[in-house]
Amino acid sequence: MSFQLLNAYLKVGQFLVMTPPSTEYYKNTKFRQILQVVVILLTITCVTVSVYFRDFYSKYNFAKITVCLLTDIVLCIYCCRIVVEGSKVLQWSELISGLKNTSCLLDKNDGDERKRIQWKFVLPHLIFCIVAIYITQNWFSILGLLELGYAFELLQNYVQFYHTLYLHTILEMIRQRYEALKSYFDNEKNLHQMSCFVCILKDTVNSFNAIYGWSLLLLIAFTTLQFLNYLEYNLEYHEFGTENASHVVISQVLTILLPFIPTSMVLLKFENIVAESEELVFLVTKSTTTILDLNVREEMDRFGDMLAKNLPHFSAARFFVLGRSTILGIFGTVATFFIVLVTFEPNARLDHATAANMSVFPK
Repeated sequence: MSFQLLNAYLKVGQFLVMTPPSTEYYKNTKFRQILQVVVILLTITCVTVSVYFRDFYSKYNFAKITVCLLTDIVLCIYCCRIVVEGSKVLQWSELISGLKNTSCLLDKNDGDERKRIQWKFVLPHLIFCIVAIYITQNWFSILGLLELGYAFELLQNYVQFYHTLYLHTILEMIRQRYEALKSYFDNEKNLHQMSCFVCILKDTVNSFNAIYGWSLLLLIAFTTLQFLNYLEYNLEYHEFGTENASHVVISQVLTILLPFIPTSMVLLKFENIVAESEELVFLVTKSTTTILDLNVREEMDRFGDMLAKNLPHFSAARFFVLGRSTILGIFGTVATFFIVLVTFEPNARLDHATAANMSVFPK
């Protein structure tokens, strides 16, 4: 993958101060810093006003109110953190420099790449727009003007969706370079040059962690809370009337999937990058078994040890390692807290179920 798709995300993202302006070196000017402060203050203000006017929170129990407020707070902090990441000029230049210095590993066959990039950029946004319109239309028909209280939350959800795809694009570029290293090892066997590439990619991964570690932590926290929040809402769909039950359930499931699917894609991409690097270590180790020259074998062993010590690792602000197991952690957390939420209000669940069953009998 070339820099074209990344540049497309950067061009659009800079208008909301979500991303750096370009892949070239830039200075965080005074105007940009003022704009970042304004965006952060507007985000905090809009979220505060939006939460304040949601008076229907008062009918929930303490556990449910806590989950709702935590979801709004974490999403707000996440959006503010994205803006702050745009000011990390040094780490960003190191990240881009690492990608550029290893781009020679990739094939230069860019025949239909422009069309592919256009679809890779447009198609996810088209899907988001269709889902967002469907959800908004359903809730507007049920809640009426009360749905306007969620207008800013919809914008925040788009920011989260956009930023997650942007991270996925950077990770795919890193993955392709680790994959290309395997072909380079098979064809070239230039251990000194490969050692340079491995160190550059390791520094690139470290720069990625330094920039996006906290936003990834907040992203996983928000995805988990959103999952828990709307999963619990599904138990209360009867409050909106039996004629709206199917639309309510579908809307709530889609609201869960909007952050969950992109987040899962990013977590799986972490796993893919680590798998590519481990396969490279295996190839190097396997190649030593066919080498008869003792000096060459020792050199290859040293190279294999260097590879093993410089495997890429991705972490959420150094709290925990990110990968496929994180998805299971989300499910485990949701299941645990879901049981807690249900046990907090067992009588209400029984009343909802009784009302639903009694409604099928004629009066």
